[in-house]
Amino acid sequence: MHAAAAAMLTNTGLLAAAATGLVMVLMSRRQRRQEYYVVDETIGERLKVVTKTSPTEKATPEFVADVVADMRASFMSGISLPVETRKAQLRALRQFFVDQKENIIAALAADLDRPRLEAIMYDWALPVAEIDNMLADLDDYLEPEPCEQHILSFPAKQYLQPDPLGVALIIGTWNFPLQLELVPLIGAIAAGNTAIVKPCVISRNCAELVQRELPKYLDPRIVHVLGAFEERDSPVTNELLKHKFDVIFFTGSPKVGRVIMEGAAKNLTPCILELGGKNPVYVDKSADVTLAAKRCVWGRNLNAGQQCISPDFVLCHEAVLDKFLSECRRFVAEFYGPDPSTSGSVGKIVGERQIERIADLIETTKGKFVVGGDYNKETRYVAPTVAHVAMDDVLMEDEIFGPILAVVGVPNAQAALTEIRSRPEPLALYVFAEDKTTQELFLHNTASGGVTVNHCIFHVANVRLPFGGVGNSGMGSYHAKKTFDAFSHPKPVVIKSKWADFGIISDPFYLYPPWNSVKEWILSASQPLI
Repeated sequence: MHAAAAAMLTNTGLLAAAATGLVMVLMSRRQRRQEYYVVDETIGERLKVVTKTSPTEKATPEFVADVVADMRASFMSGISLPVETRKAQLRALRQFFVDQKENIIAALAADLDRPRLEAIMYDWALPVAEIDNMLADLDDYLEPEPCEQHILSFPAKQYLQPDPLGVALIIGTWNFPLQLELVPLIGAIAAGNTAIVKPCVISRNCAELVQRELPKYLDPRIVHVLGAFEERDSPVTNELLKHKFDVIFFTGSPKVGRVIMEGAAKNLTPCILELGGKNPVYVDKSADVTLAAKRCVWGRNLNAGQQCISPDFVLCHEAVLDKFLSECRRFVAEFYGPDPSTSGSVGKIVGERQIERIADLIETTKGKFVVGGDYNKETRYVAPTVAHVAMDDVLMEDEIFGPILAVVGVPNAQAALTEIRSRPEPLALYVFAEDKTTQELFLHNTASGGVTVNHCIFHVANVRLPFGGVGNSGMGSYHAKKTFDAFSHPKPVVIKSKWADFGIISDPFYLYPPWNSVKEWILSASQPLI
């Protein structure tokens, strides 16, 4: 009896393995031929505000509650689910970027004095590339992902089906407002959600542009923008957090990220938090020091240093410290001229509170300015600055978020590693070293959202790589398929098959009571196959 049972188990295992391969081949070739979504096209008639109000409507508590209720009703109607609807909304979002390109550049110039090339690259070209990639790959993302057959459920179709989470809340930030608000929206739409977008009013012109113009392109039953015409962000954000969402995507500081997460916890709402961090750089004695200085100066001064992935401070091997500082001074002059305040390649600090904070850092640091150190509060200008500082300097405390690069000498790579590991996990880590062992030392013994070796920022520039933080710098990630995944639930599905085998394999007797020693033995014998 036991021998027969063992043979049956072995044969069942072999059949399951063979079936797994066949199912994976068949499912990989299967194309989506039919959709089974139930859609109530009359939902717009029953919505209270989103199809009837002005794009400049004030975000009162009553209005916020009505918008959230409308977007919930919209999602439940199925209006956002059909694949062609998702693609149509993505194409409309792309058209927004095409039509509004010059207005976007002008708004970024008004808010941040963003150089035109930087504006096009970060808040126009990258979002458009994300849309194009999503449109090209969406059919693949929506296909069920086949899973291995399992002895207990064999024979069956077993796969992961991506389902939309529901109503998404996307809370933007001010430093790259178009990219950091609308790239997450790409994933929300592609996954089949409805979404509320809350722009950040610190970048006032960009926020108002998004709220005023985007509704002209997107279905108001699927996407609604609010809060851009308020004086401050926090009252609207706090009001939104009183309501239930199915996913919240927030970009901002760790301090505000904790507030978002606390509000989300009341409804057990999952969060994707893209937060900041004090991003370290290590320059090894084996590095190409000239190239390291060039790339650190470039990375630090993009968007006037107001970038969550900017190199914030440099731990430089003492053997090459003097050369690194000298080369930094040279590249500041080469990039921005003898008077950077007249350069068309230097942006400004976004607001009065931000320029006050940076000016205070400049005044209180005990470090030596290798270059820069100038600022003008009225014009919100801060010169590209490199400062040689001690490890306990004020510039080494919190994230600077301005065009100041702090540089500290360290005796060796291990000292740099120890310092980096003593701090909260950064959003980005940069290592300049030609020595492969040194590269691997930092790659395998540090935690960070991402790493670029021998350059800065490039692990984020590749839209095919996921971008996100870890620990203090955030949770979750996005870009390309990860943006789709961030707003989806991979639902496990098992569809049992019925065979004409008298249940020998397809419905084995040992799964059902009454229990006895034979069934216990079969369970024990099959354990390696489970």
